[in-house]
Amino acid sequence: MKIERVRKVVWLVVLALGWTASVVGQGVAQDTPPPPVEQSAVAEHRISEAEAREFFRSVDDILKFASEHTGLPILHPVKKKLATREEVSKVVEKRMKEQGNGERFDHTARSLKKLGLLPPEFNFREYMLGLYKEQVEGWYDAHSKTVYLLDWVEPELQKPVMAHELVHALQDQSYDLDKWLNVTKDSNDDTGQMIIDEQRAARQSIVEGQAMVVLYDYQMTSTGQTVETAPGLVDSMRSSITDEDANSMYGKAPIYLREALLFPYTFGTDFVVSVLVKRGKHAAFAGVLEHPPLDTHQIMEPTTYLSGEPQMSVKVVALEKVLGPGWRREDFSGIGEVDLRVFVRQWSGDKAAAKLSPTWRGGYYMALVNKKAAKDAPLPLVLVVNFANPQAAAQFAAIYEAELPKRYKSVVAAKVPQKWTTEEGEVELYVEGSSVIALESFTAVEAAKLHDALIAAVKHPVEIPAALVEAPARP
Repeated sequence: MKIERVRKVVWLVVLALGWTASVVGQGVAQDTPPPPVEQSAVAEHRISEAEAREFFRSVDDILKFASEHTGLPILHPVKKKLATREEVSKVVEKRMKEQGNGERFDHTARSLKKLGLLPPEFNFREYMLGLYKEQVEGWYDAHSKTVYLLDWVEPELQKPVMAHELVHALQDQSYDLDKWLNVTKDSNDDTGQMIIDEQRAARQSIVEGQAMVVLYDYQMTSTGQTVETAPGLVDSMRSSITDEDANSMYGKAPIYLREALLFPYTFGTDFVVSVLVKRGKHAAFAGVLEHPPLDTHQIMEPTTYLSGEPQMSVKVVALEKVLGPGWRREDFSGIGEVDLRVFVRQWSGDKAAAKLSPTWRGGYYMALVNKKAAKDAPLPLVLVVNFANPQAAAQFAAIYEAELPKRYKSVVAAKVPQKWTTEEGEVELYVEGSSVIALESFTAVEAAKLHDALIAAVKHPVEIPAALVEAPARP
């Protein structure tokens, strides 16, 4: 899969192990680990053979619980396997190696550092390897139809995790998660691929959101309540997920990575809860799997999904072709509403992010390289975002401008408005109606070419076709 075909802004974080949508079409199992929980807080407990037999029996009971709370049928038993620390470590390292020689991580990390979302010296690949070794708690493997449990953790502590993972087993039995998460085969068209990647991100959120609702139901069993009867309890229970230990790998992550890791579990849960409360169990589980959301905007704004509001995207321009044969594309990613929220939260805080992100109407960034430039030359980068109205576009541009002195050592305003000179070259910022275009580290001539090509594209937004998002029929 080519680097420019992968939507990476948020989702490369979990793509790092090959455990999510954009690689499941290659036969990789859907076994995204549950939300981060500090493993060091769990006492070592080697499970005996007798405990394992009893644990396996309890897993069958939890599977029945998950079926009752989702309405998804049990079509066949789920295989179970105890995994050792060594086996888990090998799985993690194998999945990381399958992602290639690190070039994908390096290209994406370079773009994110340019945008001020990762620290300059941050080792993306090394961090992700350490994170998953620390956080993995058991998983469902859709390829082998097996749920993996940890042989060094007390069974009672793993049962809530199993409630989560066994939902994935039920989803897989009825809808074939590999195919469902992958949406369709990759597109040769950049705009089409960006739309597909947004759908993959939305579907991953559905998969995890449904599993989280059942996990919460399981934890509330003794109270006689469920998420459907007491949705207000979700926020208080979520604190156990979002609380950060500064000494853990998760706690050490930049805001961008923490938000990326939690998005499918937090906003995915909120989406499922919203549908559950307003439309009932069938709509929130089977109904959403049969008619999934179009993008992360519908995940974050459930009323747009419930009302069937048309969803828009922006047309991608092959900017390396605009600049000529001496240029190549190094990195490309769509910017969904979730991405915009993460950007604004890191740049300007929670309040600004909450206000601005719902106005998202499509976007992307693209990093380009002059083939004759030195390896250590500044990275030229283009960012394009469409908004619901000119006021939102102006607000985002102001936030972008305010962030420049934090990203560059020297920022000198030019005589021309919305243009600055930095140690990495020129920065130009345009607000064109409801669109924002940012051009960094290009010459004036190059920037003019790019601006002209982009203006024509942002004036003609693309409606996301609903035909792409219909789920496959039940087997």
